Parts: sequence; C-alpha cells; structure tokens
Amino acid sequence: MKWDKKIFFLYITITTFFMYAGRLLVPALSGNIEDGLKINHVQLGLGMTLFWLFYGLIQFPSGILVDEKGGKLVLNLSIFIFAFAFFLLSFLQNYVLFLLALILMGIGFGGFYNASLKLISIRFTKKRGKIFGIQSAIGSLAGISPVFILPFINEFGWRILVFLWAIISLILAMLFLRAGAERNSENQSKKEGIKNGIIILRDRKVILFLVFNIVMSFCWFGLISFLPLYLIEGKDINEAIAVMIFSLVFVAGLFIRPLFGYLSDYISKKTLILILLFLASFSCFLLAYATTSYMLAIGAMLVATVSAFAPIRSVYLLNRWPVKSRGSRMGMYTTLVIIISSLSPIIVGYSIEYSNYHTIFLAFSFVVLFAAFVTLFLKYVYPTLTIKL
Repeated sequence: MKWDKKIFFLYITITTFFMYAGRLLVPALSGNIEDGLKINHVQLGLGMTLFWLFYGLIQFPSGILVDEKGGKLVLNLSIFIFAFAFFLLSFLQNYVLFLLALILMGIGFGGFYNASLKLISIRFTKKRGKIFGIQSAIGSLAGISPVFILPFINEFGWRILVFLWAIISLILAMLFLRAGAERNSENQSKKEGIKNGIIILRDRKVILFLVFNIVMSFCWFGLISFLPLYLIEGKDINEAIAVMIFSLVFVAGLFIRPLFGYLSDYISKKTLILILLFLASFSCFLLAYATTSYMLAIGAMLVATVSAFAPIRSVYLLNRWPVKSRGSRMGMYTTLVIIISSLSPIIVGYSIEYSNYHTIFLAFSFVVLFAAFVTLFLKYVYPTLTIKL
C-alpha cells in the first residue's frame, strides 16, 4: 500500500517523537542505570560520549547508503537498530553491554535522521520550511517527555520502560514496511556518494553556512548538557524549579522551531539567521547575569532560538543540492557539525571545573554575537562573500 503525504508525515512525526524521546531516556534514567550497573559518573559520561560520537560518524556513510539504496531501507534499518539497542539496554547486566547499547543507539538515531530528511524532501516539494519546522518541533516536544515517565518508573521500574520503548520502536519499523516504494528513482553509487559528500567542502557558500551551524550547535550542546546544573549550583535554585526552567527550553522550541521554519519559506534566510544569532547571544548573556527565576525562565525560553537554526538549514541545503545526492551531502555536512560540536560539553566541563559557570556562558554569548557581526559585515561590507539565500 502506498501512503499519501498525510499518512506519511503522520508516521514520520510519531516516529520522530519516539526516537527523540528514547534518546533522552538514558540521561533521564542516569541515576537508575548507575545504581543498577554500579558505575560512576565518568563511566556514564563515556557512554554518552560514544553515543554522540557514533551519531556523528554514521551521518556520512548513512547518507551515501540513502542515496544508493533509498531512504526507506535506511530508515527501517535505523529503527530496527534503535529498537535492538533498547532491548539490549533493558536486559544488560554489565558495563560493556551498556556501552554497546549506546553505540547502537547512536547509529540508529543518526541513520534515522538522515533518511527522514531525504524522504521528506522527496514527498514535499513546496513549503519544506514549514514541514521541517514541525518535525524539529516534535523533537522539542519529546524533550519534555522524561518529566511524565517518572511515575511509570516508580511503579514498574526503568527496565520495563526501556523494554516497552524497544517494542514500540519495533512496531514502528514494521509499519513502515507497508509504506510502498519511494517516489524518487534516482540513485547513485558509493563512489559517487563519497565524491558528492566531499564536494561540499569546495562550496564556499555551504562552508560559511556550516560555520554558522557549528557555532549554534556548539552552544546548544554545551547549554543543554549543563543548564540544569548551572541553575542549581550557579544560581542556587532548588532542583524542582530548575527542572521546570530547563523544560521551558523545549516548550518554547515547540513554537519557535516551526515558526522560523515557516518564515524561511517567505523571508530571506539571511535575515532569519541574523535574528537567531542576536537572540541566541542575548539568551546566553541573560542566563549569565539574571538574578531571578523569572528572568532565568525568559533566558531559557530564548535558548530555544539556538535550535531553530535546524529547519532553516535543512530548507536551504536540501533546496540547493540535487535530489539524488542529498543524503551523502547532508551526511557529510552533519558529520562535520556533530563531531566538532560534540567537543562543547568537554570544554564546558573543563571551564566549570577550573573557572566558573559565568565565564563559559559569557563566552557563548560573545562567540554568537561575533558570528552575527560577521554576517552583517558580509552582507553590507563584503557582499561578494555573502551566502546567496
């Protein structure tokens, strides 16, 4: 049976929610996992590092596979791997299996992201910004899901929850087997895929876009990793209020991401990037100097502007690249962004250990502000280098 656009997008939306929410289960269950496996914070951190590392490393090869074999195959394979990782996580009894589960989770999640982008770009040829904005917002909605699973964990235990997540993922993968053939028949070989992935490094306009993306992602990884601890230790806020403020980042993302995705179909992407850069810089500055819970809450909501770069990026790049090479090119692009940005938590942790929270938040603010002024410079002083959006 061939799915129409509405059924297809409903499936992608639901699957995106469970994939993103599943990714957040490990941080949410960190205390339970540490107690169950008798591991410490460093060992848990190593597992999360491996997740992000393999999530980044899989982007390019999965992109090549998407272009060669099709997005449907890669999406199904990715969800099956993701489901297997959760089965492994629910039954694990030692630390080595825990690391293996997180590696598989990173591979599955990374492959799903790439395949879903290409499938959406094929099915929806108009107003992609709106579609990508909605998909991105679903990721934000999944960000508040850990708050609602705590009663279930207290009643049944975390292993049962992880097992159920594996079952749901498996069902979603089996459902997509009935989606029918892809509309796009253009495929490329592995050799062409590697060539098309590397070729983006020769495109000056894409490189400039890549730099802006790394700046935003670098700040996003660092902020999300340490914002709760910053509120508790740096601002002396009790844990309950800190969790609520942290959740506002994702709640705000529900509105900000689709809004900017929608606007990217009608407004110059250059203008939208400038707005995002200035708002992101102000959010970091506000978090560094705010003294009340209300002002910190406003700062947390503005942090969501950092993640709003994603739908704008997807629209610009997928419109710029030919259909048959989108997977490999986006794979190379995302690999570079993720691998470089994944260094942020380490740098933030080092800064906190040997300096303080304010220093790194101010550093984020000034780095993003500098990127905004560079954009203004390229637009008005040296327009020949400006990204033509």
